[in-house]
Amino acid sequence: CVSGGGSSLFCLPNPPLTLRDLQRVNECLLKSGMTIQDMNVIRSCLEVGKGGGIARACADSGGDVDVLGLVLSDVIGDPLEFIASGPTVLTATNGWNEAQSLI
Repeated sequence: CVSGGGSSLFCLPNPPLTLRDLQRVNECLLKSGMTIQDMNVIRSCLEVGKGGGIARACADSGGDVDVLGLVLSDVIGDPLEFIASGPTVLTATNGWNEAQSLI
């Protein structure tokens, strides 16, 4: 089950980042005044599981795997890619370009 705040339960930094790096980035993001959607764009680029990472891992496992996400939304409009940073939702956007434009 995926719900708001769920992304805080799985933090695996993309190498060479560390957990401390993620903590520092998150502190800055929280102070920035950005929307949660914009913060999640940046977070999705920095962590393995976010931005469809769980779905990608399942797809890369080599088997015929279906991913079922039960989602409880705390985000207005219920965009699945923003709830808990969308771990089970593959998106077609280029997150790095979007993240760079936000910074």
